[in-house]
Amino acid sequence: MRVRASSVAVVVLSILGVWLTVGVGPARADTPPISVDVNLSLRSDGALAVTTTTTVPDGATATGRIPLAIPVEANRTQHFQISDITADNGATASIQGAVLVINAPAGTSKVSYSVRGTVADGPDLQQFTWVLSAGWSAPISTLTGSFSSPSAKPDSPICAYGQIGVRRLCSLTQTAANGSVAFQNNKLGANEVALFSVLLPAQTVTATADFTPTVNAGEKDDATDVAGIIAVTTAAIVALLMAALAWLRRRADDAAPQSAANAIQLLTADNTFASPDGVRPGQIGSVTTSRPRPSDISATVLDLAVRHYLWIAERPTSTGVLDFQISRRTPLDGGVTDFERAVVDAFLPNNRESISVLALTQSDQPAELMSARWAITASVGDWVRKRGQRVEVAGYALLLAGAVAAVVVPQPLWGVAVAVLGGGLAATGRLLPDRTARGSRLAAAIASTRRYLTTVNPESVPPPGQSVLLHRGIPYAHSLGELQQWLKRWPNPGTADWYRTAGEHPLPAGLPTLAALLDGIAAQSEAARR
Repeated sequence: MRVRASSVAVVVLSILGVWLTVGVGPARADTPPISVDVNLSLRSDGALAVTTTTTVPDGATATGRIPLAIPVEANRTQHFQISDITADNGATASIQGAVLVINAPAGTSKVSYSVRGTVADGPDLQQFTWVLSAGWSAPISTLTGSFSSPSAKPDSPICAYGQIGVRRLCSLTQTAANGSVAFQNNKLGANEVALFSVLLPAQTVTATADFTPTVNAGEKDDATDVAGIIAVTTAAIVALLMAALAWLRRRADDAAPQSAANAIQLLTADNTFASPDGVRPGQIGSVTTSRPRPSDISATVLDLAVRHYLWIAERPTSTGVLDFQISRRTPLDGGVTDFERAVVDAFLPNNRESISVLALTQSDQPAELMSARWAITASVGDWVRKRGQRVEVAGYALLLAGAVAAVVVPQPLWGVAVAVLGGGLAATGRLLPDRTARGSRLAAAIASTRRYLTTVNPESVPPPGQSVLLHRGIPYAHSLGELQQWLKRWPNPGTADWYRTAGEHPLPAGLPTLAALLDGIAAQSEAARR
């Protein structure tokens, strides 16, 4: 048991020496020595009554600092609580942070107080520890004192003193027959630490010691480094996972147009036309290329004519050039989408009834189709969302913030973790496809529609549905670049109530010319905006 008490003294003295060296300035060489007597009385409730009697030479004062938290063995810190402070003859004592500060004037003065937290339970004994003297501003010529407790059999009393890395036993430590312990040390230097420790039988008093784990700066740095490494590793894993998922999503989206094995049917059982997922021909370009194309505008005009909202008539000019007149036919109702209304308003603004296509192509002012293009873009939101751009920008912002934090904050690894996460987010945004999962499925269906339009045999279509399929398929075929191929598949197209020819030639003769003119108008408008 003596070995344990001695080890406690070594730990406390070495670490307190560092604390005192930092917290108290050096004593002057001409500072006169003082004498200190410390009486310790341990009560059965675990409270320690301390009376410190200080004798200071005339014309001088002395200040002592008793720490209320001391490092002990097992990498722990023992905490003390002070109460019931009294002083006489001009002495003062107060708690300043985690230190009890005693100011002693010239002459003899006393400071008394109670301490809790000095006794800790062990397996078969109790450990008492208290700092007798620490951080006095003057050397101590004689340090005396006594310790008493309810036990008549204290064991291994240790009175030790010293500075950093040095531990010496006091001049005298003596146990009386009644169990009281007297101690004395001569010539204790200023700022030197004196500690008293003793072992008591188990359950001698109520144990009141309060311990917390001791973490030094190096351990804190190590813990911070470990946490930072974990953060960087986690951020890297998350970043790689996000990028991998985005890559897989893009790969699936790129493969979507080739994923449909069989061509779809555009006619239902009752010979009603049904496009894939309700897509309009004017939306196909935005779904397949993520931006409106000129053919989307012209396909919308053709689709509205096929659906009887517009009327198209061929108008030969005196020079032999074929012109086309586009006119309103029936009022736009709930069957017309917002982007289709925008296209009509662009070609027939201010409720205008008709327009010459040739006049539009020869006009010095390109047609204003920007609103129509924006409306088409907005209409495909369920299929195309350019989330990747926003995610990429957010990733670069996070990357920049992490880089700055890595330079500025005390724990740079946390900034590195943020930067890594930002880089992963930026890569994810770059890899994400513009199409949603629903948009990818539609892209596959559009590819199937193209194959259907180029392979279907009109004779295989029931007679009641042939006219429906021919006319409703025209705008889709144009949007997909297959208009002429589609018209060639119908050797006897007949006439159309939405399109009036200039002569006796059949319907298909003028449609490619009209579609090309409308494409040119839309392309010219887009080029003017750029």
